[in-house]
Amino acid sequence: GQKQRVAIARALATRPKYLLCDEATSALDPNTTQSILHLLKEINQTLGVTIVVITHEMRVIEQICQRVAVIDQSCIAEIGNVSDVFTHPKSDIAKALILPKSPAENLPPCTGRRLRLVFDGSCSNEPVISRITLECHVPVNILFADTRIVEGSIYGHMVIDLPDDPQQFHDVLRWLDHNHISYLQED
Repeated sequence: GQKQRVAIARALATRPKYLLCDEATSALDPNTTQSILHLLKEINQTLGVTIVVITHEMRVIEQICQRVAVIDQSCIAEIGNVSDVFTHPKSDIAKALILPKSPAENLPPCTGRRLRLVFDGSCSNEPVISRITLECHVPVNILFADTRIVEGSIYGHMVIDLPDDPQQFHDVLRWLDHNHISYLQED
C-alpha cells in the first residue's frame, strides 16, 4: 500500500484535474485495499479531482465510483451510473460481471416457477417476501440471495421458486409490478 500512497502523492503534486488509477488495489490485502479506496474517495471529495479507475474488481467500483463503463474486447459495452448498471445491467458482459452466480443454478430444475428479484435502494428495506406470501397467499422458497452496498444504498438479487400455478404466478408478477420491484424469469 505504501507504493500506491507514494504514487498518489506524486500525482497530486501537480494539482491535476484527473487521476488515473490502473489496478490500484490489485495484490493488496483487504485492509490495505480499504485504506487506499478510502484515500481515493477522500481525494475526490475534498480536492474535487476526478478519479478514473481501471479495475476488474467489482467491489472497488461499488465502493468508490459514481459512474461506470463496462468494457468488453476494447469496446464500451455499457455506461451509466453505478447504481443503474449494477441493478439493471443490459449488456451480456455486465450481466456476467455483476449478476451473482447463484447456487440455485446448480439445483435441478424447479417444479414451479423461478424468478430472480432485483432490489435497488428504494425497496431494500421492505419485507418483500413476507408481503408476497401474506398478500398473494403464495408460498415462496428462497434459493439464493446476495446484497451489496452501492453509493450508500443497498441493492441485491434474490432467486426464488414459486408454485406452478398460473394464477398464483400472475398474482405475484402483478404484485411485483405494482410495487416497482424488478424481476427476471429464470430458466
